[in-house]
Amino acid sequence: MKTEKAIQVLRDYNLWRRGNEEMEQPDPWHIGEAIDDVLMAIGDMEEEAKLHRGAITGWQNKWECAVDMAAKAESERDLWRSKAQRWEAKVIDLGVQIDLEIQRLQWKQNKLDRGIKELKSGY
Repeated sequence: MKTEKAIQVLRDYNLWRRGNEEMEQPDPWHIGEAIDDVLMAIGDMEEEAKLHRGAITGWQNKWECAVDMAAKAESERDLWRSKAQRWEAKVIDLGVQIDLEIQRLQWKQNKLDRGIKELKSGY
């Protein structure tokens, strides 16, 4: 018996049991067969539900793992961003120091050029 038919047999039985006088008493053998079929269908649904719960748990574990990995990646990104900002500040500082050193060397070169010019003009 198909599950839909078994459900209908049980519904009809319930109506008769509650006093529907228009109905004849259902065959007890059909009622027993309907109960067996419905119980088997419920058992199948329970097994299927277990499989779905297992799949959901698996996906939930994967999701939690992905969230943890994303949090670690964000933490590492922030760490490297901080290091990059420190290196950027050092590079800017070195650039300023190089510019100052170039100016100092140009000043010395100009001073030397003037000194050489004075020495040459004195001869």
